[in-house]
Amino acid sequence: MNFYRTLVLIYFTYFLTADLFAHKDHKDEPKMPAIGIVKGMILDSVSSSPLQYASISLINLHSNEVVTGALSEENGRFIIREVPLGKYKAVIEFIGYKKKEISDINLFPGQGGGIEQSLGNINLKVSSINLAGVEVLGESQFIQTIDKQIFTVGKNLASAGGSGSDVLRKVPSLDVDIDGVISIAGDANVTVLIDGKRSGLTGSGRRGNVDNIAASMIEKIEVITNPSAKYDPDGVGGIINIVLKRGSFDGLNGTVSAMAGERGKQNLNGNLNFRTNSWNLFGSANFKTGERFGKGIRQFQNVYSNPDRTDSLFQTTKRSQIPKNISARLGADYYLSKNSTLGYSFDVLDHRDLTEQKFNYLTNDIDTLVLGQINTKKYDNGYHLDHVLSYENRFSSDNQLLKAFTSFSHEIDDVHEHGGSDSETNSISSNDKTNAFEENNNLTVAIDYTDRFKDKIGIEVGAKATVRNFGTDLTYLNDKYTSNYSEDIYAAYLVSQYELTDRFGLKFGARLEQVETKASVEGPLEHVDSTLITKIFDNAIDNSPFNNPYFQIYPSAFLLLKLTEKQNLQFGYSKKVNRPNRRTLSPFPNNTQDISRVRNGNPFLRPEYSDVIELKFSSNSRKYNLNTSLSFKNTEDVIMWWDRDYVEFDGKSYEIMTAGNAEKSESINYSGNLMFRPMPLASIMFWGYGWNSTLTDKGEADFNGNSKGTGLGGQLTLNLPRVARLEFSVRGRGKMKITTGTIPSNFSADLGIQKSFLQNKLSLTLKVSDLFDTGKFIIDTSNEVDPTDPDLDSYTRLMYAERQREVRFTSVVLNYNFGKKQNKRWNKNNMRGGGGGGGMDMDF
Repeated sequence: MNFYRTLVLIYFTYFLTADLFAHKDHKDEPKMPAIGIVKGMILDSVSSSPLQYASISLINLHSNEVVTGALSEENGRFIIREVPLGKYKAVIEFIGYKKKEISDINLFPGQGGGIEQSLGNINLKVSSINLAGVEVLGESQFIQTIDKQIFTVGKNLASAGGSGSDVLRKVPSLDVDIDGVISIAGDANVTVLIDGKRSGLTGSGRRGNVDNIAASMIEKIEVITNPSAKYDPDGVGGIINIVLKRGSFDGLNGTVSAMAGERGKQNLNGNLNFRTNSWNLFGSANFKTGERFGKGIRQFQNVYSNPDRTDSLFQTTKRSQIPKNISARLGADYYLSKNSTLGYSFDVLDHRDLTEQKFNYLTNDIDTLVLGQINTKKYDNGYHLDHVLSYENRFSSDNQLLKAFTSFSHEIDDVHEHGGSDSETNSISSNDKTNAFEENNNLTVAIDYTDRFKDKIGIEVGAKATVRNFGTDLTYLNDKYTSNYSEDIYAAYLVSQYELTDRFGLKFGARLEQVETKASVEGPLEHVDSTLITKIFDNAIDNSPFNNPYFQIYPSAFLLLKLTEKQNLQFGYSKKVNRPNRRTLSPFPNNTQDISRVRNGNPFLRPEYSDVIELKFSSNSRKYNLNTSLSFKNTEDVIMWWDRDYVEFDGKSYEIMTAGNAEKSESINYSGNLMFRPMPLASIMFWGYGWNSTLTDKGEADFNGNSKGTGLGGQLTLNLPRVARLEFSVRGRGKMKITTGTIPSNFSADLGIQKSFLQNKLSLTLKVSDLFDTGKFIIDTSNEVDPTDPDLDSYTRLMYAERQREVRFTSVVLNYNFGKKQNKRWNKNNMRGGGGGGGMDMDF
């Protein structure tokens, strides 16, 4: 162990002092004119396929300093301009490949040199998985390009036996709350895609719930915070694209992984691909089960001034959820030619979930104390099918690209819920049952074409049609209710790009959309038994039907400025829309058994529109990557998921949490992340974000006010050669202010330790999730209630609640890789592992 401590100390001392001494020794040297140019192309040594995002660094041979650098483009090419004259060494690095150095590069006019040097084709060799010795840190890394952020999963320990939510929690500026809902820099109005397309795999139509996706199936995460008109305008906060593994190695290759944890947690999954000259066949399967145990408390106080009294409700909750999910993915890529690919993939998910909840409560209503208990059971069974047929043609030119796809998804969800109470004063009887049958269909057809002229002018044009329908049949107290929502979207876009100089460029365009939406709720005219729940249903039926056709143009414009070869500045504007989703549209409460706090959606919501302005800055070097952004958003018809409505029933006023449209809001969002590599054996990443929003509405009081908050996170990764790999991550939020109260600060931490065997083919990982058992959500609110019924008194409602979705747990993961892991042979049609590989440039 003394040897490794000494090695780490040497690395640390070297990186801290190298720049200092280099600067000291050469600070008085005259500056050379920055007129040099270095260019070339990065290729795979076996397949000769271009490698995108390879890192090229130019190191001055005299001072040993990194002077400038670049990332290779999609066609593998790179060009580094304005290099100071001198002698250099080029260092080329890429994930999964051996580092390559080229020396001497003589940027001097005259014999043996020149101000423009072409390095030609640079072939990188794959780092064999069978090599023993020191592991290269960076197989799980964060890449920032001019328009998107890319998080390559690689060896990130969050992917060991975890879910898609575990992976997203490691991505800078992303946050996943205790309900699995994702946000970017505090904005939860994001669009989550699977392989560039909408998918039912994101679970129950929620915007961002990816617990159904095994982390081992994910290749990378792509994030665009302010997309151009080429992309769907949905998602004011941005787009998150989860790219699943497709397989890109010759021969037969695969991975098998098994996880076992506390409370019966089990996860078994595998990935497989078989590749020949003409075909790539790939598949994966995943089985997941185990109890998720959570708990919480809720306290309500209704404070009356006339007469002076306080009614209260104190409630403790215990929640147990046991999922049994089986998912599989099958697909094939057929290489029609060296430039074109036809692809097909089929995804299936079958879920069987059991959720049991126990509510213990104590009420004090007009000096009457009631102690009681409510027990509920919820069975959620269903399946999801997703078919995708894709075509890709890169022609014979690196500048042209044609992509087309059609996808169809079908989803069934069958929910049975029943519960009982041991208190006669509770409005729920032991025989109450609720059955909900949901069927959802989505058909999408799209085509996109990209071309570039003389390396200065580029165009992107495409069209897309989406037809989807959400339908729910619900049975409550033997009465049947039906909710239907349909949305048809027809779109076309044109985006052009022009590089005025080598450092300054423009990109502008527009997307046109015609949308047809229809919503309806139907139910019985009379009820045998009337409850608060039936009153909510009747209110929705009274407002039915609701049709909302609309036409909208979504412009975008961007200014791109390359400050240096390592620093970029981008200013952009775009118009966005946040359409209501299935979670916010459903008029049926998510729990009909506990009426102390009812939550339901609103099928008559209007879409919200935002004008987004964003300024982004990035700076990259061999030792660090820094990225920052600042955005301003002006939004109209704001969709509020925390709309507090009050329904009077049986002489009492009940609070209903639903969704509604506020008039407008203005918000400022900011974020930043820093990845620092002090030595090859260590990587440190920090990120933070925050927002400040002002909401205004003339109609509802709870739609007015200010909200603000901050979030922080960090991750330390250490490789101890021949010992273990360690990963420690922390994330949390500062104290948040919302329009009706506050959300106190919280944090959670995860720890993972991995040991490799059999020349890195076999690995054993120990994980502790929520290490300090602090992952709680707490909220404290106060709002005024003025009932419409003149016989009911106004009051102030105070609420305090704590909820923990899952307590701390420990798990062990065993992973085995097999196959040669030799890289792909084909050229252009394999830059993303085959046709339809899911990169963010696709399917919009």
